[in-house]
Amino acid sequence: MNTYDVIILGGGAAGLMCAATAASRGRKVMVLEQSRRPSPKILVSGGGRCNFTNIYAKPSNYHSSNPGFVNDALARFKPKDFIAIVKKKGIAYHEKKDGQLFCDKSAKEIIDLLVERTQQSGASLLLNQKVQQVYHEKDLFTVQLEDQSYQSSRLVIATGGLSWPQLGASDFGYKIAQQFGMKIVEPSPALVGLNFSPSDLTKFKDLAGIHLTVSASCGAWNMVEDIMITHTGLSGPIMLNASLVWEPGKEIVINWIPEMTVEETYAQLKKDKAAGGRGEFRIWFSERIPRRLADRIAWNAGARGAWAELPDETLMSLAKNIHEYRFVPQDTFGYRVAEVTKGGVDTREFSPQTMESLKVPGLFFIGEVLDITGQLGGFNFQWAWASGWVSGQAV
Repeated sequence: MNTYDVIILGGGAAGLMCAATAASRGRKVMVLEQSRRPSPKILVSGGGRCNFTNIYAKPSNYHSSNPGFVNDALARFKPKDFIAIVKKKGIAYHEKKDGQLFCDKSAKEIIDLLVERTQQSGASLLLNQKVQQVYHEKDLFTVQLEDQSYQSSRLVIATGGLSWPQLGASDFGYKIAQQFGMKIVEPSPALVGLNFSPSDLTKFKDLAGIHLTVSASCGAWNMVEDIMITHTGLSGPIMLNASLVWEPGKEIVINWIPEMTVEETYAQLKKDKAAGGRGEFRIWFSERIPRRLADRIAWNAGARGAWAELPDETLMSLAKNIHEYRFVPQDTFGYRVAEVTKGGVDTREFSPQTMESLKVPGLFFIGEVLDITGQLGGFNFQWAWASGWVSGQAV
């Protein structure tokens, strides 16, 4: 039997942060990763450059059924703390926008940093390890592999969510949680595009590739950001963030020109009508909105033919279509292209100070496997670093 102080299942961002932190405290640590390479999701993140944190990260950037859970970890390990680690390693980085920090060269630099810190701290990392079963008896956890067993009084689950199954994502962490009687908040793809309904697909599918800045709302949530029309639905940063709050059947309202109101647009349309349909607003509208989309919005609103001949009711319909396009997605684009998983192991089962189970002493869950999901822009990595660090201080 191989005995350790701490066993960590998952060699991703949160798992390796926990390992280095715990081992630097003198703990004997083993990390078991099922993939052939450590942190496979980091390698493809941020377009291959890894948006490794956001300097403005705060609790309001996270979605959870228990939103206050993130407060302690985010307060104790801040973006500046991880930035200091990056700087010490000499990794060049830049701010893309809104506090989003990316590597200048490659996401592999972050992976190398994490692996180096793990090994230098004295922790062991084994790759391509397929866990068969986890047992718990007499305050000890036994992790059974195909031909090997490991034992520890502290077990950390850092197995991630269901997104990117082609990189090895699985529901293993959820199964362990259920094995120990923990609740699961229904997982679903998040930070992902949303598919058109059949009727909307007919209206927009030939406009794939068009992108512009809009505002969108879903219930109380709203945001101004870029949107992109694809062959199957709507994507871009604003739709990825909308997927955090969207649920099947919910309506998303898109305002194609957020700098104006319905009333202002209607007034401008009437001026154009009075000018014989050749007024300044119509020209501005087709320049502000890509022309093909502008024509489609007008067509869908019934604004066809000469504007000077359109009844005022049609102009009001067009104004509403510009500012209140009501979109009920049929579904998300799915886990295969989702950046993260929404939902997961219920955080009410854990201490926010340590990430330790309140029911099973010595059992910790960290990172994406928990019901904590950040907005697009480096927030999910900051949660990985913070939850990994606080658990590493406690195991």
